[in-house]
Amino acid sequence: MSAMDLTALCLGALIMTVSAALTGFAVAAARNSGGTGVWCEATVLDAGTHREWLLDCHRARNPRRALRWIRAQAPRLADRIDPPPDAPWAAPGTIRPYDPGRPYDPAAVLRHRPLDGIADRDALRVLEDGGLHVLTAPDGDGLRYRLSARALR
Repeated sequence: MSAMDLTALCLGALIMTVSAALTGFAVAAARNSGGTGVWCEATVLDAGTHREWLLDCHRARNPRRALRWIRAQAPRLADRIDPPPDAPWAAPGTIRPYDPGRPYDPAAVLRHRPLDGIADRDALRVLEDGGLHVLTAPDGDGLRYRLSARALR
């Protein structure tokens, strides 16, 4: 490994550590700031190592706004897991055709969830009662993509 590669590796690790710390401080401040509302998170969990990464978070004023955030985040996350063929940010050759033999399709779960009105009504009821609403989309390789909301009281 060259000195330049080692430097790049160290800088990358430093940037990731600082970013994680800043995200952690923002999450802690929002959670501990008191008051009411609904805390929303988009995370990815590695089932093998039990590590979890926070992708995005939001403090909604009420359960309806929390569900609106989840409905907006679900297709955004799906497009990052399984980009559409015309995605301008994906380099040529990175997008492969869908394999129907693969039993898990987390992007499909995330894309179809926002269309389910019954699930929305059930989630709204859970959040209004102070509970936790979680949408989990496993990928079959040990990762679980999760969108969650819980009341802050």
